[in-house]
Amino acid sequence: MRLMLVLPAMGLFALAATGCGGNQTPATAEAGGPPVAANVVRVAAGSLSEVPATTEGAGSTQPPAREFTVYFPFNKSTLSPEAHSVIAEAASTAKQGQMTHIVVTGHTDTVGSEQYNQSLSDRRADAVRKAILAEGVADDSIAAKGVGKSDLAVPTADGVKEPRNRRVVITEGGPGV
Repeated sequence: MRLMLVLPAMGLFALAATGCGGNQTPATAEAGGPPVAANVVRVAAGSLSEVPATTEGAGSTQPPAREFTVYFPFNKSTLSPEAHSVIAEAASTAKQGQMTHIVVTGHTDTVGSEQYNQSLSDRRADAVRKAILAEGVADDSIAAKGVGKSDLAVPTADGVKEPRNRRVVITEGGPGV
């Protein structure tokens, strides 16, 4: 079994492996597993190794992705003063020129139907997208979507009012974010 941990905020890749020898290389990987990429190191179970991240292409490096989270009251898509502060910080980072793509993802808790929560998450994402635009970020760099009550921050049973699930996550980064 292999577990790959990607730490983009730190610019690191790490691979923790069990059931394989630490002396394997891409050319000597056993038939039980795929070859290992040159920028990944196999390590013994229970240990961790760090390798600087690289990007494909002509030697360019991209800044690490950044995330900002805006929380909402139950059954609301209106922005609070705290939400506007988070959005202003996200927009400021985006306008510094390093972050070329912004993905705005709306979420809900598990109270209500799938259809209702999808609509609410779309409204939340759109409210944040409009606020980012009002801060002067170009529309063509922003993608907004709602995911309803899937992808919960805090797993709960259906019908649970969990405030940490009522959110919009703003992810900023280079192409492919």
